[in-house]
Amino acid sequence: MECPSCHQSASSVFRTAFSLQGVTFSKAMKGYFKCRHCGTLLQFINGNLTIMLQILAGLVSVAVYVILFRFMNSLVGYKIAVGLFFPFLFFIGLSFAAFLVGVFAKVASVDEKK
Repeated sequence: MECPSCHQSASSVFRTAFSLQGVTFSKAMKGYFKCRHCGTLLQFINGNLTIMLQILAGLVSVAVYVILFRFMNSLVGYKIAVGLFFPFLFFIGLSFAAFLVGVFAKVASVDEKK
């Protein structure tokens, strides 16, 4: 996603995942963040699309694991195959979330007084 003020990358995947990006926790939960280059306050304006796509990606990853479960069960055993489900889902979920936010998220400049 590109900052509308400086036309550079507003945030990185690691910064998005592991920091509040220069705003308070309550503002971060509302979709606000600051550009890492120019410090302009920005907000996600189409968050519903990315959330719906992330849910769809989660459902697809569960379906893939269910399809591959018989193969995993024969390869490593039942208990380990069941134990690998949550790390698989977590890894796929984070990967898709980072990809979808990077591709589909749109941002807009916001007045600092908000």
